[in-house]
Amino acid sequence: MKAKLRGHHLICLNFFRGEGYSEEFIRNIYSVIGKESIEIVTGPDDVCATCPFLKDDWCNNPDYSDDMIQFQDREALRLLGFKPGMRVDWKMIADKLPGIIEVWKAQFCGGCGYRKVCFG
Repeated sequence: MKAKLRGHHLICLNFFRGEGYSEEFIRNIYSVIGKESIEIVTGPDDVCATCPFLKDDWCNNPDYSDDMIQFQDREALRLLGFKPGMRVDWKMIADKLPGIIEVWKAQFCGGCGYRKVCFG
């Protein structure tokens, strides 16, 4: 089975520690990260499917604008060297993280509410 994931989730899910918006959301993430194959998509993905802030394929999270989320997606794909439509696996992503994570953290993690969960 494959997961469909947007750009920033390819990076952020590597740091998932069992926290999220609701129990349903957390269960869904465990299901997603348990899949071996990943198809890269643009816009809402399998993680977004149970997000309480997704309305009409638009992120309505008061902390992150939809434009910012889309920018993160594009930057994640650029840093990872991936494109929408590609199929990857978790190992391919994990192998690229050491070379990009400091750039990612500097650009996006400072204002993220999950920063402490990911990096202590």
